[in-house]
Amino acid sequence: MGLFLKKRVEMPDKMILGNTEFVFDRKLGFHVGEWIVWDRKTKILLEIKSAEGNIGDIVLEKINWINAHKDLIIQSFLEENDDYIDVVNEMIEDGALEVDGKISEDEFVKALFVNNVTVFVNGIETGFYIDLDAEPDYFMGHLACIEIDCRYKIEVGGLNG
Repeated sequence: MGLFLKKRVEMPDKMILGNTEFVFDRKLGFHVGEWIVWDRKTKILLEIKSAEGNIGDIVLEKINWINAHKDLIIQSFLEENDDYIDVVNEMIEDGALEVDGKISEDEFVKALFVNNVTVFVNGIETGFYIDLDAEPDYFMGHLACIEIDCRYKIEVGGLNG
């Protein structure tokens, strides 16, 4: 989890990457914009640790990788959380989660989407996080955090509140 090694580089409050304006949000400490991820407008947060290389190209490469590897990302989540669908079905059965009925793996996978992506721009060492969400809210207000390092190694974390 070595994504937090360097201090953020001073960047302008606004920058254009592709056709998108990214604006620095002082409260969050990130530049924030929106791009399409998995066919959905998604918040992209950028922490610029190094101005080395073309930032737009670096970020676009990461977003393109996420879009091209949806199945791998979901499969990695399911392998790490192989009992999660059973847990969701138990919550449905117990009345803790109100949806129409028990779900299959297929239904669960179709419900997943990327809530946001945080990219730690650091030249060739750029890594990123994906926060998965679901509609209906099978995570009950939480997000599933997935870290991908600069070599595209996936590490699935737990649910975050």
